[in-house]
Amino acid sequence: MDGFQAYGAGKAGGTFDPLTFIRQPQTIIRILCWLFSIVILGCVANEGYINRPDEVEEYCIFNRNQNACNYAIAMGTLGFLCSAGFLALDVYFPQISGVKDRKKAVMLDIGVSGEIPPIRF
Repeated sequence: MDGFQAYGAGKAGGTFDPLTFIRQPQTIIRILCWLFSIVILGCVANEGYINRPDEVEEYCIFNRNQNACNYAIAMGTLGFLCSAGFLALDVYFPQISGVKDRKKAVMLDIGVSGEIPPIRF
């Protein structure tokens, strides 16, 4: 039982090695997602609204649809918060000793990631 792992991590309470953590593929992907969410949020928030010289009111560049810009800003914000939160959870994950708590963390990650296939009618 030396190689026993519960939900993707070894024994709880091990030392944290930042270099090993940064080299993990899921950490690299989470950092990239975090950076891309900043880019999306920054682009839409700063350059998503323009106005013509003959108009006073600003409008969204996406077909003049205000909901499209609101959606893009909401998704950028949600991506930023989720990436930062799950990156912090990845740092804390090896310290979680309870299998039930690890299961909750993994299930939350799967649920937010959209890994559950949609129901088709």
